[in-house]
Amino acid sequence: MDIPRVVIAGTSSKVGKTMISIGLMRLLVNRGYKVQPYKVGPDFIDPGFHHLATGRYSRNLDSFMLSRQAILETFVRNFRGADIAVVEGKTGLYDSSDAISEKGSVAEVSKILKAPVVLVANVERLNRTAAAIMLGYKLFDPDVRLEGAILNRVGSERHAGKVKKAVEKLAGIRVLGVVPRKKVKMPYRHLGLVTAYEREDMGELLDSIAEIVEKHVDIDAILEIAEKAPPLDALVEDGESEAETEKRVKIGVLRDQVFSFYYQDNLDELSKYAELVFLNSLKDKKLPDVDALYIGGGFPEVFAEELEKNKRLREEIYEFCQSGRPVYAECGGLMYLGESLETSEGEFEMVGFLPLKTKMYEKFQAQGYSVYRASKPCIIARRNQKIVGHEFHYSKPTLTGKADFAFRVERGFGIDGRKDGIMKENTLGCYIHVHFLSDRSIARRFIKKAKKK
Repeated sequence: MDIPRVVIAGTSSKVGKTMISIGLMRLLVNRGYKVQPYKVGPDFIDPGFHHLATGRYSRNLDSFMLSRQAILETFVRNFRGADIAVVEGKTGLYDSSDAISEKGSVAEVSKILKAPVVLVANVERLNRTAAAIMLGYKLFDPDVRLEGAILNRVGSERHAGKVKKAVEKLAGIRVLGVVPRKKVKMPYRHLGLVTAYEREDMGELLDSIAEIVEKHVDIDAILEIAEKAPPLDALVEDGESEAETEKRVKIGVLRDQVFSFYYQDNLDELSKYAELVFLNSLKDKKLPDVDALYIGGGFPEVFAEELEKNKRLREEIYEFCQSGRPVYAECGGLMYLGESLETSEGEFEMVGFLPLKTKMYEKFQAQGYSVYRASKPCIIARRNQKIVGHEFHYSKPTLTGKADFAFRVERGFGIDGRKDGIMKENTLGCYIHVHFLSDRSIARRFIKKAKKK
């Protein structure tokens, strides 16, 4: 199967690969291309920018959480109707889950996809040294299809000429762009970029970034590289029914500027068997008639006061949890279902169903991939089932009463370093973010529990 594709990777985090990626996506859309975006790794924020830049939902490709087959299937399936795939990397090209193997790295995903790689490097205050750095990336793994580089944050035309010459002559890597330092308003907060859905100037921002990329990057060369990507083997998707003829189950999903951390593939997997009803945690006062609730992660700490003010919805959610209908909450959702959330602005009342209070800290309390084992059956896992995912949070919980836990932590931190997944009635709140394509039984089990109620 011929799929024009390119991976925009980085030498490290914060070298400008997100800016280059979304600028490239937007520019190609403005030229009339249908661009399918992807993001390597467990990231929820960058895919939001991808969606607004292209009009298509971005998909996460993660080789720690997903099998090779699952990565290829979601890549091919979601490319349908597109002209080109642009894959944004994470961290550094070779950074992995254990720092020794390639597991979870952008390099590994690029090889699974047989995709050419364009490497973005911050060359601020460098010239010849940039060649040494880039040569290391080129030689480290010859199986990675490193086809070119974009040199970011050059200081002057003279600097641009010197560093470009060094990389091409001494490292033998084609330079596809040299981008000057620009004051682009890409605001950060503790979990990364401010979400795209909180920006009111997104159209203007995306077009301004596209202009920078068009001016300083050889787009035609990138298109040529993408077109020359080798064919992928045709894939036969799993034989499971894509949808039931009658979707009697309804799942309420809190999805708004507060709770926006959802893998689109998770929602798609649920929508095969259920009707999804989206809710706004700040504006809606009443729950619709649904059989289950799914509350993802996000930034409840930023909107804690507004969440507290919407008492009607908090009471509705409390009663829903108390009724025994299934509720699955991850990270920010877990915090929301607790008794209170303490930030620098004060302590704010939350739903109050789960016996814990959470407090925000300036430094992260857990970060990285997680592996859990179900110590007892719950609404998403059978006993002894392995659950893989990731954690990234600045909050720390304090239990206020007896808690029943679903998972034993084998890697990660969870609630207390040893356990995660507080269970009460049929409500499950976890710190781990789970990708449902890591094990399709997760979504099916959740649906099955919803049908019983």
